[in-house]
Amino acid sequence: MNKFLLFCKKVGNKFLDIVFPTNTKCIFCEDEIVDFEKKPYCERCEKTAFNTGTKCVKCDTQIKSGNIICDHCKSHERFFEKCYCPLNYEDSVRQSILRFKDSNARYLAKNYAKLIFEYIKNENLQFDFITFVPSHKNTIKRRGYNPANLIAKEISLLTNKPCIETLIKVNETPQQKSLSYQERAKNLEKSIIPTNAKLIKNKTLLLVDDVVTTCATVDQCSKILRIYAAKVYVAAIARNHLKTDIKKTPA
Repeated sequence: MNKFLLFCKKVGNKFLDIVFPTNTKCIFCEDEIVDFEKKPYCERCEKTAFNTGTKCVKCDTQIKSGNIICDHCKSHERFFEKCYCPLNYEDSVRQSILRFKDSNARYLAKNYAKLIFEYIKNENLQFDFITFVPSHKNTIKRRGYNPANLIAKEISLLTNKPCIETLIKVNETPQQKSLSYQERAKNLEKSIIPTNAKLIKNKTLLLVDDVVTTCATVDQCSKILRIYAAKVYVAAIARNHLKTDIKKTPA
């Protein structure tokens, strides 16, 4: 009987690990770690996960030491004040975010939000409202949630700032992954409309997304919001760094 109970306990614990894998596993590579509450990632991932070094003062992409702004931000007007991305979108971080976005790993939102919160707190960033990049209703129906919205709500709890919907995606657009900056921007034209315009008038907003690649999405959203808001800052889990040669890689 004792052996049977022990077996049941092991099966139960295994089931809980699968359903709620946030207690002892690295949020990036899912290896076991010692103290999750203190640091929810392993030492190996810590060495490569974080967006450190010399970065563009506008879009937060890594640039050569001695520079201030990247080639892309020099050649494109940005409608946001600054972008904040604590992680690098590569290796185990990339796999983690893909689980979050495509495999219902919504429990990761809380840990991602903590990393963003620590980053913007160190920068002493001040804002009135938190908002998020919208997803089309069909996308939300297929996925079950908007990843950016989940993170924004968690940041709201940490900062005690209201999270509000300010943008609605009215047209379902093709995926942005393989498109250039210009193609992405055109892809989003007339597909996003504002809401709660009176509420955000002359306010400072923190716009949340999951990953920033070319800045086209957050730029287009910021452009719409800036019709009403005084300033828009951007925060995302990770930055997908671009090459500094703009002839090779579109912004």
